[in-house]
Amino acid sequence: MGQKNKNQISFNSEIDVATEFYSQSGLFVKTSDDMWVLSSIGKGNTVDVGWLNSFKFNPILRDTLIDTLIHYAETKTAATVSTQRFALIEAFPNDKVSIDEFKIKWNELKSSTRKTLKGFISTAVKKLNHKHMMEYHEITKEYKHKQIFNALHPTKGRLTDYEYDSLLHNVRTLCAELPTTPPTDLSFYQQRNSPRGQIKRRAFSYFKSVVAYRLMLQLARRPRQIAMLKWSDVLPVGTSFRDTNVDAEPTYIGVKSLHFRCFKIKQNKSDNSWRATPERWTIPISESCSLLILNFRAIYLKGLSLHLEQLGVKGHASEASRLILHCPIIPSHELFTAELTDVKVYNAMKQENSSIFHQSESNIKSYEAQIGKGFSERHGTAQGTNNRLRHTWLCNAAIQGRSLSDISKITNVTIPNARAYLQLGLKERQFIDKNYGANELLREAFNPVTTLEHTDLLIEDEVGVAIGVEKSAPTCQTCQHKTRLVRPIPCYGCSNFRPLLDADHSLILERAEAKRNFMLRFQSNGVNSGALHRIEKAIAFIKLTIAVCDETKRYRNGLSETS
Repeated sequence: MGQKNKNQISFNSEIDVATEFYSQSGLFVKTSDDMWVLSSIGKGNTVDVGWLNSFKFNPILRDTLIDTLIHYAETKTAATVSTQRFALIEAFPNDKVSIDEFKIKWNELKSSTRKTLKGFISTAVKKLNHKHMMEYHEITKEYKHKQIFNALHPTKGRLTDYEYDSLLHNVRTLCAELPTTPPTDLSFYQQRNSPRGQIKRRAFSYFKSVVAYRLMLQLARRPRQIAMLKWSDVLPVGTSFRDTNVDAEPTYIGVKSLHFRCFKIKQNKSDNSWRATPERWTIPISESCSLLILNFRAIYLKGLSLHLEQLGVKGHASEASRLILHCPIIPSHELFTAELTDVKVYNAMKQENSSIFHQSESNIKSYEAQIGKGFSERHGTAQGTNNRLRHTWLCNAAIQGRSLSDISKITNVTIPNARAYLQLGLKERQFIDKNYGANELLREAFNPVTTLEHTDLLIEDEVGVAIGVEKSAPTCQTCQHKTRLVRPIPCYGCSNFRPLLDADHSLILERAEAKRNFMLRFQSNGVNSGALHRIEKAIAFIKLTIAVCDETKRYRNGLSETS
């Protein structure tokens, strides 16, 4: 814990409690306040400690709990302090709880609350030397929390290939809606988000939610880390964040790929402020995502320039180019309405660790429900939450036989956490995923077309024979798979593709298998390439389509025979 303030609060007990302190995010807090404002944004940014201040019967217990809570506020995130506060109020609703009553209450608490409380009391005793908590520590120290590992849970764990591909396809389609030319109407940037289907949905607030989710997919990082990002954290590949002139506006002309600097959530005790500890390695992103980010940046820059112009700033365009480096990539709504010419606001923005105008973690997490949707052959629909995405990436890396260190680097997890994925029976579960498929949900997902209408958009093979139809033309126009594989091979398994019932899908299967065999024989980079993975996935979906069509034909023929 940081140094105590010269002024101390004794509260008539033996413990000296600091009268004031600075939270991990750098905010000044008075200990005697009932509401501690620990962060300007995010979950638990304000923590209510009024019930502790009301303890009069047992001042030693009160001061011990407050002093330990201050330690957490100084060294941990506001969300963590909020969790600690919840556990404390469950265990110590007042200061008249005897040790015997605590024993009874302890056994009634949820496992997650007991885990939190055990850590809190252990910190009070071992780190802060509060011997008054020793009798509580004797009760809590024996608790062993059994972590529930949901990596293969059907609704919380790894997404199947079909679910993940469907989600990616949906996100790419949404990304393709971004304006190619920055809007010149300031109201576009100032409108709040609206439900899907309304005209306002296409305002800046909507597009930033799409970009935020795409970044979560590309960077494989948590919502809080996406919320931390500023435009100074993205550079063209080949430009280092250690370059002497890195604060100058980077040149993006002719740039194909970008890389990002992300910051750790769990930081060293000596580095308590927000955005204090960058990860060791930057993260490069794909060319298509780089193009999206550069397009979004141009739109963002135009909005910033328009707002500065409205505020009467001379040279607003050049000033916007300088100011954007200090702006969050995913801003709060207030950025385009705030008084940016105010000296205090301007100076706050220029602080590297400032969180002003950053979107909150909870808002970024809410984009998971808005944007991260896909079809599921298991449940009809699948939700791509950050936890499910992380399970998917790490499980897939384990399936591919990646090393322990490689797996840990994907999402920047610890080696022990990464090891858990290697210990799973992934091969066996993958076999189950491939063989439970021909159910009602799957038939609905593939749903072969029996007769063609004159309005149908045909998908043809290489010689012009119809194989299926498109559900939506714009969706196929933005598809990136067709640039890697010749249609119709990449169409199988896509939610926008409906196979023709009587088409010769076996011929397409033969061509796909021939392509795979050629790659296995002549490909120089081995059997773990992305191209080989894509063709094998396509083969699996073609086989599945053939099975569904055959089953539909048998059902149809059975009805004909009985009629």
